[in-house]
Amino acid sequence: MTREDIKKQFPDATDEQISAILNINGTDIEGAKKNNVDPKVLKQLQEESAAYKKLQEAGLTDEEKIQKALKDAQEAKVSFAKQVSKLEVEKILVAAGIAEEDYKDLIGGIVTEDAEASKKQANAISAMLKKQKEATEKTLKEQLMDKTRLPGGNGGNGGADKSQAEKLAEKLYGNGGEKKDDIINNYL
Repeated sequence: MTREDIKKQFPDATDEQISAILNINGTDIEGAKKNNVDPKVLKQLQEESAAYKKLQEAGLTDEEKIQKALKDAQEAKVSFAKQVSKLEVEKILVAAGIAEEDYKDLIGGIVTEDAEASKKQANAISAMLKKQKEATEKTLKEQLMDKTRLPGGNGGNGGADKSQAEKLAEKLYGNGGEKKDDIINNYL
């Protein structure tokens, strides 16, 4: 990047501002160069690392090789047990209606080598969410029912919101009588 390039993009920039931009740009480029590894050097290091591991393994006694194989087998067993537990936990959470998006961050804390313990935690979480969902639905239904008006115009407020037809019918016929109900029904 040159001073002319900066002048084209920022025509009102002062010389001090242009110098500051060039200094920042230069610092960024130098930092990137320092952190960059030459691909040839990286490949050579990887090859040397693999050769070193082979030499280490060649120098092992038969007993050390057996111990290493047992350790590798144990690690594979643990990994497999965790995968099985994870599948069981996912099955429980999906059956509870929980989307992968919702449980993806918390599944790592649930899954262990012990499949039964993992399933127990997953069932506890799904039961808790089910209770919360039911409580929310109940509260929502109650709120909706409180706002629902009764047939005939009498809402949950004891008839304070009477329609014009009801008021007229009561004025003409009083509080009772079949004629009042007939008039009201004609307007509903």
